[in-house]
Amino acid sequence: MSTGTETLHRLLWIMAALAAATLPHVTHLPPWIPLLLGACMLWRTGMSTHRLWVPPAWLRIVLATGCFGLVYVTYGTINGLRPGSALLVVMMALKLLETRRRRDYVVLLLIAYFLIFAGLLRWQSPVVGGYLLAVAWLTTAALLQATRDTAPLAPAAVLGLSGRLIAGAIPVMVILFLLFPRVPGPLWGSGLDDASAVSGLSDRMSPGDITELGLSDEIAFRARFDERPPPARDLYWRALVLDDFDGRSWTASERTRQRPGRVEQLETLGEPVHYEVVMEPHRQRWVFALERPGESTMPGVTRAADLRMTVPRPINDRTSIALTSWPEARVDVNAPRGDVDDYLRLDPRSNPRSRAFAAELRARHAEDDAAVIDALLRHFNREEFHYTLLPAALGEHPVDDFLFATREGFCEHFASAFAAVMRAAGIPTRVVLGYQGGELNPVGNYLVIRQSDAHAWNEVWLDGRGWVRIDPVAAVAPERVSLGIHGALGERDPLPGRALRERPMLYRAAQLWDAANTWWNDAIIGYDQASQRDWLSRLGMERRPLTALVAMLAIALAVTMIVLAAVLVRNLAPRERDRVQRAWQRLGRRLGAAGLARAPGESPADWARRVGAARPELAGAMHALAGLYLRLRYEPSPRAADIDRFDRATRRMHVPRRAGENGR
Repeated sequence: MSTGTETLHRLLWIMAALAAATLPHVTHLPPWIPLLLGACMLWRTGMSTHRLWVPPAWLRIVLATGCFGLVYVTYGTINGLRPGSALLVVMMALKLLETRRRRDYVVLLLIAYFLIFAGLLRWQSPVVGGYLLAVAWLTTAALLQATRDTAPLAPAAVLGLSGRLIAGAIPVMVILFLLFPRVPGPLWGSGLDDASAVSGLSDRMSPGDITELGLSDEIAFRARFDERPPPARDLYWRALVLDDFDGRSWTASERTRQRPGRVEQLETLGEPVHYEVVMEPHRQRWVFALERPGESTMPGVTRAADLRMTVPRPINDRTSIALTSWPEARVDVNAPRGDVDDYLRLDPRSNPRSRAFAAELRARHAEDDAAVIDALLRHFNREEFHYTLLPAALGEHPVDDFLFATREGFCEHFASAFAAVMRAAGIPTRVVLGYQGGELNPVGNYLVIRQSDAHAWNEVWLDGRGWVRIDPVAAVAPERVSLGIHGALGERDPLPGRALRERPMLYRAAQLWDAANTWWNDAIIGYDQASQRDWLSRLGMERRPLTALVAMLAIALAVTMIVLAAVLVRNLAPRERDRVQRAWQRLGRRLGAAGLARAPGESPADWARRVGAARPELAGAMHALAGLYLRLRYEPSPRAADIDRFDRATRRMHVPRRAGENGR
């Protein structure tokens, strides 16, 4: 293989590794960066094959400065995962244009390794992890090709050698993963990527807001229970409480947000439910807790005055929180009426027909608040109201339009109308936002709650009963509570995931895959300081955990290194029955008989030079045989044809004795 062909061969390996390392980042990069990398690859290939013009140093400096400025303008900073990844790709692209020596190749591939690590920080799924491991395998193979003094290896040979190197590193990786002392928090900081926020509930509810979530099949959180999950009718996951209504939208009033307030009295009844919620990043502070949550024992998780559960900082990473709820508990049974009067506020200029309808209900049922509630629920049930993801648009007075014109809507339409009528009738009412239901994954034995399970319901305050949950959707579509959203909506509604659920085998495969991902997130991504301490406690080392970890880490690494060294020595040690070695030893015996035996510790090259100096007629043949011997002995997977040639050459080499030599 000529020098030019060898250089192109190495370049192709290197560029394949660079492209593979860049691929996961492409969707998060501005289009000009992948185009720049592709253009530089094509130009560098042309420099090797067609002797294209080599960009001078001043032009490369101008390009580097301009690209740096473009990255800064695009992201507004050079710090962070996204701009950092962009800079790495730009550096790889421009470095390609000045590759001349082996050192340049090594620098390029080291940048590729950093880009692989950046991919691990951004994505933590097992699929991407497996892909990036394969990219590391390819990059190591490219590094082996780029640093060789002799001709490049065949693809199978270099990939095999690279695979063995990575396989040897895996035991060390596992030991460091398990035993290296952890800092608080998860291993991977996915919060580094500010653009990875997941859409979900908002702290403002207007007609159509939750309807949009109903069209999403994204997972909001998962829930595991210590025992059997509660029945579907009790699976109301509380997130937000809204109390301020401007005639169209519901929000949490500033008074509710900022007041230290009296924490609502929780009278625990029935059996508690112990569970864990594993929330996907949603960039908010609220926690999805089963109705009537108690105080959390986890640091930083607090219960607000209206029974919302919150954390000090936005949830930017997948987060697990252990909670306890009392589904049968009573809330604020003995609260003075003055404490709940804030939940009667209405805009007197909005929705006049609804206010008149509320006055009519109150006139029919006088002082009986429960009867007023039942009357409105019967109205929803008996009239032609429809629960749908495709409601008609509402006008200036949305509650009036919904109650007396369109009569179709999603949960926010029913909850908003119910709360407005109840307040107009003098009954303290508020809107609760969260999720309802959950889909059991039988493989992992946990509930999956999706964005399409987002729900709005109401709470009314009744004298002697406190805050009571009322779900007006249940009066129109009771299947929404008992069977979930998939059992409540008709065929015309564009429900996400419906096609998958109609194919049992694919649906089962999806559940298996979700269970595998959940295990990966819990066992690998979520392996933090608490997990490590729990593991040590099972081994009886809960006391002085840091000392135990350091000792175990040192012992495990020492044992692993000894085993790896033994394997390496065994693989590199000469094998007596090796055909190449046998041929070399046969030649040695013949030269020894001629007084030219190989000295102990003498290298093949030194021996060949000594033989050539003593017998000039043997110098050329001996030098060629020594070089071929070294290549066949120490390169992986030598060609059978070369072994045959070496064997024949050693047999044919004539070594005459000189007169007077005793031939040792």
